[in-house]
Amino acid sequence: MRSPPLILAVDDNPSGLEIIAARLTASGYRVITATDGEAGLAAARAQQPDLILLDVMMPKLDGIEVCRRLKADAALPFMPIIMVTAKTDSKDIVAGLEAGSDEYLTKPVDHASLIARVKSMLRIKDLHDTVQTQAAQLQTQLKTAARIQSLFWPLMPEIGLHDHIWAISRPASYVGGDLYDVIALPDGSVLFYVADVAGKGVPAALIMAALSTQIRAQALRQSDIARLLAVVNTTFHDLAAEEGFFATVVLGRFWTADGRMELVSAGHLAPVRIAAGRGDAIALAQGLAVGVTPDVAYERSETRLSAGEAMLFFSDGVIEAENDRNERFETERVLSHIGQSEGPPWGQGLLAAVDRWRGDAAVSDDLTILEIWRDAT
Repeated sequence: MRSPPLILAVDDNPSGLEIIAARLTASGYRVITATDGEAGLAAARAQQPDLILLDVMMPKLDGIEVCRRLKADAALPFMPIIMVTAKTDSKDIVAGLEAGSDEYLTKPVDHASLIARVKSMLRIKDLHDTVQTQAAQLQTQLKTAARIQSLFWPLMPEIGLHDHIWAISRPASYVGGDLYDVIALPDGSVLFYVADVAGKGVPAALIMAALSTQIRAQALRQSDIARLLAVVNTTFHDLAAEEGFFATVVLGRFWTADGRMELVSAGHLAPVRIAAGRGDAIALAQGLAVGVTPDVAYERSETRLSAGEAMLFFSDGVIEAENDRNERFETERVLSHIGQSEGPPWGQGLLAAVDRWRGDAAVSDDLTILEIWRDAT
């Protein structure tokens, strides 16, 4: 809002307009005037005043229609409108409010009422502009946070001549609580995980960063992935439990030499094994989500990927994606999609299938997919 505020007064009565302008000027406001609806509409669009005083009955274009057009114009900033009408015309007051006016005055205009309503509307204008400025600043900060969070996503390492890994993570908003990582270990194996922090937005993203740091800190210290997850769980609980945060995690280790894979799950969705063009969910021993309680023992499972096989890991943003009828994608559609599509990586096609399913419906959850596969030859 300007200092001093700029007020547009619109009235086809020159003497009445002159009196209002004089009173507002004497109170320290800048005033511009217009003597009919069309001129008032043009002045409002050109000058974008901080407040408009708008008479109802005017030639060419009445005040109610001017108000309706201004309020319908999304390109204009918020400009409070005070409708000025005859004392007996209650229907004009109702019509003005329905058209979008913010306040009204009745004629003859009392000086004290005029200044009181002007001050009230300008306070609202000032608060609105402050909120808009803060929202724009927050938008800029969130975009910066999104760029910073993208630095957490690792470059996919080359894990072998015939073994490959692919992953993607998309937050529901600018930042989110899903994460994945791939860590090459000295013995030639690869540590990987997909995790989903409860919640979305900035708080979940900050907790995500803390969880990522804890897992990387233990990656070279713990050769047993079940023990690694147990240590991370206790540390994470001490850090985040008081605020109510927890995370589901599926953590694995893959040896390219023979396709051996160890897996441990903390309340996460079952991965899908893909073989001969068919996908099957793999049941893992389920431990508590990370951060719920300290001193949890997790159980390690072991499997082996043969040539031409793949393992697909994902967060619940895949199966809980909703279309415009509030129907979820569900695990059955994941398996059906794999059976009807080509890969690897099947994850890319799955991501496209989820996007098609959602259509124009709002994105309600973060989404992460990670896939490891072996060449057929």
